Amino acid sequence: MKHFLILFLFLAVNARVSGQSTDSMLIISPGLSPSVVPQGHFEIALFNQLSTLTFEQTFGLKTDTYRYSDLYHVLQVGYGVDKYNRLNVGVSGIFAHNRQDVLENRGIFSVFKGQDDSSRVYRKMAAVGVFARAIPFRRLPELTIQAGVFFPTVKDFLAQQYSGYDRTQGQLQISFYQQFSPLFYAFASASANVFFPNDNRKQTTLSVPVGLYPVVRMGYYSKTYLFGSLVYDGSFNKVTPGFLNNTFTRMQYGLGVQYYFKPDFSIYLQLQFPAVVDYKSDATKVVKGKTFSLALGGRYVI
Repeated sequence: MKHFLILFLFLAVNARVSGQSTDSMLIISPGLSPSVVPQGHFEIALFNQLSTLTFEQTFGLKTDTYRYSDLYHVLQVGYGVDKYNRLNVGVSGIFAHNRQDVLENRGIFSVFKGQDDSSRVYRKMAAVGVFARAIPFRRLPELTIQAGVFFPTVKDFLAQQYSGYDRTQGQLQISFYQQFSPLFYAFASASANVFFPNDNRKQTTLSVPVGLYPVVRMGYYSKTYLFGSLVYDGSFNKVTPGFLNNTFTRMQYGLGVQYYFKPDFSIYLQLQFPAVVDYKSDATKVVKGKTFSLALGGRYVI
């Protein structure tokens, strides 16, 4: 089971438009709101997400507490292929560290430790994928669409379940940003992730993340951006009879900062906390005070 889906909202970087100065480009922060790299340029992005989730399961009079800690490394390489700078294609790789503890006092950094009698640990290359990102309308550069497909690379069934990449996944993401002042803008993103059935899991699952991100630049020539986040994520299984059954709901809020070393090289740090985590089960209760995620990423355009 995957407890913190990676939303891929930050897997997009620098867009250059003829006639714009370096500083005017950075009013809309590349690397936060999705954009497209120009023709002939490569984007290299590495993102790391560390998360922990603690929940209680009650069966009869007995309650057990479990803690999951996950670390994902996501490497993405994209390339601009369109002379009008409206299309990128690329590849992605995802490496996962997944740990389950029956001792709730294990810290989040225990994900780096080895397995013992009270834990189960998996470290695997979880998935590889291909993607295309485009600006579909020339007169509306604020709108981007990304489509991709990810293939699981882990053969062990339990390792697949823990990483969350147990089936082939198709992804469609639509993003739109709006500038409200020279130092403030916001962007929204909505995705549909479809997990297709296979021999191990004969069920189709739909994940629907939707996010809103206000972004503030800390001065006209500042290299620092602050951004907030409010994200909804719902998971639905296809059922018969019927259509979709909601199996999981989460809402998160967070705060982050991005810093530019130079226009084509930046890093960001983000911390998120759950407002709602609902497994749609009377037997499972999430301990929100012990559930959060921390992300660190960087991007470079050459």
